[in-house]
Amino acid sequence: MGAVAREDYICVKRRNQTFFIHTSPSDTFDRIKSEISLAMGGSDVISPQKMRLYIETPKPTVTLAKDADKDISEKTLPKGPIPDTAILSDHDVKNDAVLYVTFAKSWESGGDSPVPEGDDAWEEIEIVKP
Repeated sequence: MGAVAREDYICVKRRNQTFFIHTSPSDTFDRIKSEISLAMGGSDVISPQKMRLYIETPKPTVTLAKDADKDISEKTLPKGPIPDTAILSDHDVKNDAVLYVTFAKSWESGGDSPVPEGDDAWEEIEIVKP
């Protein structure tokens, strides 16, 4: 009997939207962006090139050592959007992970407008809590 492919899902948040996407560890971030584009109505609405994905920032943990020194550990995260060619498993994105997506500020102008350059041309990460 063949090996069973593992199916996970991740949660991708943007403002007041949440996308649940089935993934496998070998998926690229570009595939995740394509799935979000499809959920939004396809490339005619927003192309994957007008999206940036970010990994949720874990909170630092503080532990007390025997000698009462504080050991603060925190995962090292990329300082910006994740490259499209990166693979989920390379960034330790597992089942139930939370990612954030931002759109180019010009995304509503359609799929043919150029991809913006510079961080000020992109939305800030902003999640609306109910």
